[in-house]
Amino acid sequence: MSEEINASEPKAVIWHNRVFIMICIASVIVAVGIFILLINGYINKRYTEYEVLNESQRQDADAEKYISGDGEFIKYSKDGISGVSMSGKVLWTGSYEMSNPVVVTQGQYILVADIGGKDAVIYNGKHEASELSVDYEIKQADVSGQGLVALLLEDTSSDMINIYNPYDVSSKLLVKIPTNVDDGYTVCMAISPDGTSVSASYICVVDGEVESRVVFYNFSDVGKNSDCIVGAKNYRDSLVTDIHFLSDDQVVLFSDRGFYVWKGMKQPKQIIQKKVRRNIRSVLYNKNNIGIVLETGSRKTPYQMNIYNLKGSKVSAFNFAEDYNDICLSGNEILFRSAKECGVFRLNGVLRFHATVEEGVDYFFRSSKRNRYYLFNDTTIQEIKLK
Repeated sequence: MSEEINASEPKAVIWHNRVFIMICIASVIVAVGIFILLINGYINKRYTEYEVLNESQRQDADAEKYISGDGEFIKYSKDGISGVSMSGKVLWTGSYEMSNPVVVTQGQYILVADIGGKDAVIYNGKHEASELSVDYEIKQADVSGQGLVALLLEDTSSDMINIYNPYDVSSKLLVKIPTNVDDGYTVCMAISPDGTSVSASYICVVDGEVESRVVFYNFSDVGKNSDCIVGAKNYRDSLVTDIHFLSDDQVVLFSDRGFYVWKGMKQPKQIIQKKVRRNIRSVLYNKNNIGIVLETGSRKTPYQMNIYNLKGSKVSAFNFAEDYNDICLSGNEILFRSAKECGVFRLNGVLRFHATVEEGVDYFFRSSKRNRYYLFNDTTIQEIKLK
C-alpha cells in the first residue's frame, strides 16, 4: 500500500509544477500586455491644455525675429543680433546695419547675410564678429560647421558661388565658382557641414523645355582637376528649388514633384527618388527623416503628411485638418503653428497637442525637457508645460 502512495506522489508534484508554471507565464503575458497598453496610452496621450512655467516680456516684437539655435534662441533684426538662453538671459550680442538680414546656423556658427546687399557677419558667441563685404549682391548664404561661408552672388552677366574663410586675415576668399551660362539661372545652393562640398541647382532651357540642372562641387583633391565639379544631373520633369545637407556626405534636393537624396560627395550618387502627383504644400527635414505635406483636395482633411527615413522607406502617412503657417520636424515630433493655434504631431500621426491661443502665436519651439515648449506672442515669451 505504501509503495502505491509513493509512486503517485511524483506525478502530483509534476502536475502542480506545470500548473504553477502556466499560471506564471499567463501572469507575465497579462502584465506585459497591460504594460504595453499603459506605455502606448502614455506615449500617445493627447493634450489640449498647458500651464505657463516662466514668462518674459518681448521688446519691439514687430522688428525682431527669432530662430532656435544650438541650446539657445537667436534674436535678430535689421540692426543687431543676440543669443538668448532658454531662461531669457542674454548670452552675447552683435550689431550691424542691414536691409534684409537672413540668419543661417551650423553648430556654434551663426551667419547673418544681407540679401540684396553686400555685407555678411558671422558669430560663434565666443569672440568678436567677423565681417565680410563683397562686390556683388548676395542672393543666398550658407555656413559650414567650421565657419566657412558660402555666398551666392549676382553679377550683371552671371552668378557666382564664393567660399570664404572669414577668420583668415590674409585672404578670406578660398574658392570662386563661376556659374556656366549653359547651366542656366542659379536657384539655390548649400554647403556641407564639413565645408568640403557645395551643391547648386540651376534652371535652364533645353530644346524649348524648362528643366533643372543640379551640380555637385567638391574642394578636395578629387575636384581640383575639373573646376571642382564632381557630378551633375538634369531633371527634365521637375524643378529643384531647395537644397539641404543632411550630413557631410548626404544631401536632399526638394523639387515641385518630390525629393531626391544623393550620397558620396566625392563621387555623388542618387540613392533615393520620391515623386508625388499632388501639389506640395511644405517640405520638412532633419538628420533622420524627410517629410512632405501634400494637398489632398478634401475640405475635411486638406493635408497629407508623408514621413520617410534616410533609406527611402515611408515611416508614416496620415491626413490632417489643422491649418498652419509654419511646420517643421523637431526631433521625433512635428511642430506646427498658425496665427492663433499651435500643435504637435508624433511621427506616427498622433496629434499629441493642439491648443488655441487667443494672444496669438508668433513662434513655437520645442524644449529639451519632456512636455515643455516655448510659445511666443506679440508681448511675451512663455515656457509652457503640457497638461
